[in-house]
Amino acid sequence: MKGFEDMNFDHNRLREARLKKNWTLEEMANLMNMDLAAYWRLEKGKTKVKAEQLIMFMKFFDQPYIYFFETNTHLRTITFEVECIPEKMQVMYKFLKNHPDIVKGWEETKLKVEQELYPTCIDKNEKILLKNTE
Repeated sequence: MKGFEDMNFDHNRLREARLKKNWTLEEMANLMNMDLAAYWRLEKGKTKVKAEQLIMFMKFFDQPYIYFFETNTHLRTITFEVECIPEKMQVMYKFLKNHPDIVKGWEETKLKVEQELYPTCIDKNEKILLKNTE
């Protein structure tokens, strides 16, 4: 996949995340349904991380996948506008709401999207009265 060739799993971030939770190697191995030696090799970078293991790390440490990767490129900011048909606005909103780290300044962006989704829900003080969208 284009763009992923510069990304490597950062085994040190995995270790840091485990230590922040004050979990031992043995506790982590048990959570992962692995023996201790196999988990140690994984954390040391001696074994490649499988997709299902990455998903487990994301859940255990409440981190997005990018947290566990180092990149060989510098971060860049890309600014763009999204045109969205009204029927798909809710899908886009839910996706962005569940992935707030994708958009810089998400709170302001969320307010704009909510105003588009619920234009009739603005009260006299110009505050949005949110409906339950879940």
